[in-house]
Amino acid sequence: MKRPDRQKELSAAELEEFFQQLTLFFKSGIPTWEGLALLGEETGSRNSELFRVLSAKVADGSSLSAALLQSGRFPAYAVDMVRMGERTGRMQEISEALHAYYQGRDTLARELRTSVVYPLSMTGMVLVVIFVLTVAVMPVFEQVFKQLGLAMNPFSLSLLRFGQAFSQSALVILLVVIALVVVFFLLRSTKKGRVALVRAYDTSPLTRKLAAIIAAERFAFSMSLMLESGIYITDALHFAAELEESERAKARIEELERLLGEGEPLQEAMFACGIFEKSYNGMIMAGLRTGTPGTMLMEVALRCRRDAEARRQRLLAIIEPALVALLCVLVGLVILSVMLPLAGILSGM
Repeated sequence: MKRPDRQKELSAAELEEFFQQLTLFFKSGIPTWEGLALLGEETGSRNSELFRVLSAKVADGSSLSAALLQSGRFPAYAVDMVRMGERTGRMQEISEALHAYYQGRDTLARELRTSVVYPLSMTGMVLVVIFVLTVAVMPVFEQVFKQLGLAMNPFSLSLLRFGQAFSQSALVILLVVIALVVVFFLLRSTKKGRVALVRAYDTSPLTRKLAAIIAAERFAFSMSLMLESGIYITDALHFAAELEESERAKARIEELERLLGEGEPLQEAMFACGIFEKSYNGMIMAGLRTGTPGTMLMEVALRCRRDAEARRQRLLAIIEPALVALLCVLVGLVILSVMLPLAGILSGM
């Protein structure tokens, strides 16, 4: 099914609230169209019109996944998971899982704002101060030195030359930064661009491990639901591969399909394809031996989620001190660049 032109998607917080309410409707036995209509009646909600349109489409016989897709307001992952829930008859479990998934995404977004955006804004302000000092202040010291017949020390002179070069290329640097930001948002707005961004996320040394764990979580979760619903494993693997946007993760799933097609036992095939880290092998082996692969994969998915959150926290814990250390170094250099010439003037008087 072709995805319509992209509109502004719902935020993680809005998606969390939507799937939480959807879960309550399923638990209460309220029909989907009626639950969406109730959401559309909420006064003050900026998405009331969206929910009314969704309710009308579902009431007219459209599936919920098709209605979500046509709206253009829901991420592809959410649409695909809802479609899987419709196929497997486990919509309540799917909506509960999506609620937990987007709750984690919303928490991560808040952590990123507090742990990264604030230090980055500080960095920007300090860089502005450094620009002013090296471009406007240091040349004044140079003129004073020339009038006194003194020479600036090599360190201060190098900072002065750096400021002059920076001032001459400041416009070019600004244009390059703006161009990079524009390219990033253009990539996000196209399918090929998103594939390129996902590929960069998969291969970056900083995020490669995290991307593999998140892909393993998605795979384990979707496979658990399909196996518990009685879907044959080869069909489940094929659908899990369709859900996956990461080329590396999709290749691992296809490798698992190939190994099973060649008669390889499930346990050995899962170990060989590299979808999960070796630390999960014990859980996988125990689940397969007890004949509960669906339950086992759900436990693996939950553990992957915890491991991913822990890795995100470690990554953020590295970024913030690194930015603070960089700021301290830059501020120290600026202070030295101002104080050393002043000390030279005073000592020469």
